[in-house]
Amino acid sequence: MDCKNRKSPPPRELIGPRVMFLSKLMRSNFNKVVAQHGLFSGQQDIVIEIINNEGITLNELAKRLDISCATASVSIKRMEKSGYIIKKADKNDARIIRLYPTEKAKEKNDSIRYHMDALDETIKKGMTDDEIGLLSDLLEKAINNLSNRGERDD
Repeated sequence: MDCKNRKSPPPRELIGPRVMFLSKLMRSNFNKVVAQHGLFSGQQDIVIEIINNEGITLNELAKRLDISCATASVSIKRMEKSGYIIKKADKNDARIIRLYPTEKAKEKNDSIRYHMDALDETIKKGMTDDEIGLLSDLLEKAINNLSNRGERDD
């Protein structure tokens, strides 16, 4: 089912398409905020990870974010050009390149986190604490079901 141009979610019984519809709405809303900071979609996760783990290598970053090294490398190059990241050779082994946030990245971090939290609050608007917990639990089950699909299917 194509949700790209839909204004309303798919029917209630279609869980997968509804999750995809929600994901697209979230991504669209968040991408607008990220673009205001001069970042592309997903780069906010890179900024946050590097701020929280100064000196991380590209391989470590890719593993933590579950993205390919090639994807991480392209984003790092863009972010380096836009003044968010600095690459430095390791003190003990010049072949190893470490990633560090710039002051610009650190300054934008609070704003990025604020907007991420605001989006989360918007999603939960009108829900009770019990409903939020239930939704979270149900999403966790769905995630586990898909994550373990190959292990259990006959």
